[in-house]
Amino acid sequence: MSNELHVTSLIVQVKPEQMAEVRQKIMAIPNAELSANNDVKLVVVVEGPSQKSLMDDISTINAIPGVLSATMVYHQSEALEEGEI
Repeated sequence: MSNELHVTSLIVQVKPEQMAEVRQKIMAIPNAELSANNDVKLVVVVEGPSQKSLMDDISTINAIPGVLSATMVYHQSEALEEGEI
């Protein structure tokens, strides 16, 4: 049986006055990584073992106070052979 690796990138729009708190909460999500940011937008990359896990993380990001929207702009999945991480 093979495992899957799913990777997605998001554009997250944030209220400027809450950017620091939003960045901190996103960095606390184990499978999320901040890629770039400006005063109102973040690019976030999320990895997970399934599409459902990505959707759960996107829902978590959307629920952070100060987040206006989290929009998926890219998604890729790969089947991994046994032993690959």
